[in-house]
Order: sequence, then structure tokens, then C-alpha cells
Amino acid sequence: MKNAAQFLQDLVAIPSVSSSSNAPVIDYVWMHLKSGPWKIHLHKYDEDSKVNMVATTGDGEVELALVCHTDTVPFDSGWNDALSGRISDGKLYGRGSCDVKGFLACMLASASQLDLQKLSKPLALVLTADEEIGCIGAKFLAKHNAIRSRYTIIGEPTGLQPVRAGKGYALAEIVVHGAEAHSAFPSEGRSAIFDAARIIQGIEKIGGKLQEHRDTTFDPPFTTVNVGLIQGGSAKNIIAGQCRMTVEWRPIPGQDPQLTANLIRDELAQLAHAFPGFRADFDVKRADPAFDPSQSHRLADLLESVSGRRSTTVAFGTEAAHLSPLTSEVVVFGPGDMTVAHKTGEYVRIDDLDQCVAHLTAIIQQLCG
Repeated sequence: MKNAAQFLQDLVAIPSVSSSSNAPVIDYVWMHLKSGPWKIHLHKYDEDSKVNMVATTGDGEVELALVCHTDTVPFDSGWNDALSGRISDGKLYGRGSCDVKGFLACMLASASQLDLQKLSKPLALVLTADEEIGCIGAKFLAKHNAIRSRYTIIGEPTGLQPVRAGKGYALAEIVVHGAEAHSAFPSEGRSAIFDAARIIQGIEKIGGKLQEHRDTTFDPPFTTVNVGLIQGGSAKNIIAGQCRMTVEWRPIPGQDPQLTANLIRDELAQLAHAFPGFRADFDVKRADPAFDPSQSHRLADLLESVSGRRSTTVAFGTEAAHLSPLTSEVVVFGPGDMTVAHKTGEYVRIDDLDQCVAHLTAIIQQLCG
């Protein structure tokens, strides 16, 4: 019987960056479940290169579902420990060790410690694809109503603190159209970069306006907005004919998810009126809703009890908002610290893994009996 660290070393050694297939991770888990009482269903998409797995111990509505995504963000080719699973000073290093294969390892370790035949209510292990690029696998499962569960724990590095709510995530691209000309004769063209600067100033003002709507359970307690990327122009001595920028915002629960997008559209319309010749296209690429607190709080209460930590909220996006319609209560929970995720040197503490296994085992026993 493997412990969580041993499972995690195996999982870290399997590359599963979102740009590639996650099937090898699914195959690994399938090998460990196939000899048990699990009924395994695979849900494939993207020409079968991406796979979601739903494994249950019984028929009908599942009492508890443990959910974990299988993909990771890319890693620097110069990071020698990216696929090593090296253990040093009580930490296990590697891409995905924290976000979020550590939770998957805990799922497998916890399930292997239990006599699953004696469970009186069904347990499910749910693995998803493409969380890091838009929660695509979770959206697929929700669209196909692939599983129903009374309670759901979604794995993310929360420091073993139950999370009852989270902000949403939206991403848009703005393309500003100008007209190229020789930089010695600026009146012959129109600088898309100058117009982009006007837009950025407007978005900064929108950010201030969004701070008027607050939810003090979050830090920061308002919807944040950010211009993360900007690219424009073709040469130093040419008036820029085009400029592109990406804008992201993270809406708080209870706020109209279209509010920020509408504010940006209004700003672009005002700029077009104030500056003749101004032209910009606004395209929302992603608009994931916020993760609202569930009406039920039994699962959160149980996780608070076993972990000794009070429930909280998070500012980063999760699959919870997309899977909430499939369950009566969803809580985000797992080992590791999100501040070390997505970095060279990502790690999870072995103690956190062991504690997580103990907590999950206790929850399964209490809910599935």
C-alpha cells in the first residue's frame, strides 16, 4: 500500500501540461482502481486526447465526490526537479506537486486505506482535464450531467483550510486600430498605442469604481481588474497601426458577471465619441462565474472540525462554480500553498499530504459510513 508521497512521486513523473494529453495520468489512476469495487466511466473530448474520469463505488446519487484536475501549467526546461518528485527537508518538489497532484495523491492514498466494500453510501473520485486553461473538463462534465453528488470536495492548495466561496474569472482582448505612417509625419497616421493608453486610463478608473461593491469575506474585498499583456507597433519609427491588450477581472459573488464587461464597453464608446477616428474591438474570451457559498454547510462544518481550521474564501478561480449545479454543497480543500504553485521550485509539504489523507479518510467514513 502506497502512501500519499509515493503516489505523488509517480504522478509528478508523468508530464501533464495542458497543451498535451492527460490520458497517461488517467491510465495511472485506472491501474490503481481497476482491482477494486469501482465503476469507472471515461468522458473523452478533443479527439479523445483529453479525458475526464468518474469512478464510483455504487449506483445512484453519490454521497461524496472528490474532484481533482489532472493538468498542470508549463515548466521551465531548465528546472531539473520538474518531473523528479525529489524529497528534501520534508518537501516534495515538482510541477503539479502543489497544484494539484498532491490532492490526487491524497485521494488515492485515502481510498486505498478504506474497506470500500463496507461503505453504505457511494463515494466517487472525479478527475478532470484542462482546468488550467479554462476549466474545460469540468464544464464538459457539467454540460453532460455526468455525476450527481450530495457533497463535493474540489482539490486545490488551500493550506488544508476549507473554502466556501471564490471569485470568478473573466478574460478579454482589446484590439485598437490605428493607421501606420512615418513617425516624422504623425498627422498622416493614427497611433493605436496612444489610443490604447487612453483605454488603460479608463480601465484604471473602472477598477476604482468596482471597489464600491464589496464583500468583506474576500481579500481584496472587491472585483479586481488587470491589464496583463500589451503588444503594439511594428518599428520604432512607424506610427503604430495596431495595439492588442488582454484584460482580466475576478468578480466577487453576487455581482452581475457582465458588469465589468459592460463598464469597459461604455468606456470604449465614450472614447470613440470624444476622439474622432478612435476604433477598438472588445472580445470577451472567458467569463467564469463566481463560486457562491452553498446553502448547505454540513460539509464545510465537517471539514472545519477535522482540520481545526475555519472556512474562508479565495480570490483565485476553481472548478467549483461549474460543478456546483451537480451537488448540494461544494467545498474547495487541499494540501499546499497556492503562492508556491505555478513557480519553478513548486513543492508541497509531506506533513500536509499526511494530514490531508487523515482528513479525507475521516470525512469519507462520516459521510459514506
